[in-house]
Amino acid sequence: MMRRNIKKILKEYIENRSKLNDFMGAVDYAQKKAVKNSDYPRETEKVKKMMDTIKKDVSRAYKEVTGKEPVSVDNIVIKVDGNIKAGKIASFKHPESKKDIGVMKIHPDALEDPEYVEDAIKHETIHGAHGLEDTEARNHGGDFQKVADKVELPKNRRS
Repeated sequence: MMRRNIKKILKEYIENRSKLNDFMGAVDYAQKKAVKNSDYPRETEKVKKMMDTIKKDVSRAYKEVTGKEPVSVDNIVIKVDGNIKAGKIASFKHPESKKDIGVMKIHPDALEDPEYVEDAIKHETIHGAHGLEDTEARNHGGDFQKVADKVELPKNRRS
């Protein structure tokens, strides 16, 4: 009986791990496509590296503030894209779930100020960490502000 339970648990673990690896493979593939299909491939690679560092910082801060794992930070693809609403330097299509891929876009004009780009990535990644369900954080309140404090997002870049 015990042996059968252990086999069942191991089988479930391997199947779940395999699904996770398949999904993260899909995220990696989507990021590679974003670079390849971008009008700004070198710049997209550069902001991707920035985002990798920022994701770690935001994830750690989110866990410290909420005691929970971030909702969505590892399933976000980033690219430099000139097709963003006028007056905006970044946009973010939230993942609908942990099994959906979010897309963050940075306007090429923003690249002239790397600090500004970093702050935009922090801001949108904080939103991703909170997910769609946290309406207070979506409106830049509550834990959004606490996480923003921890990752040193300037107050003028929080709305």
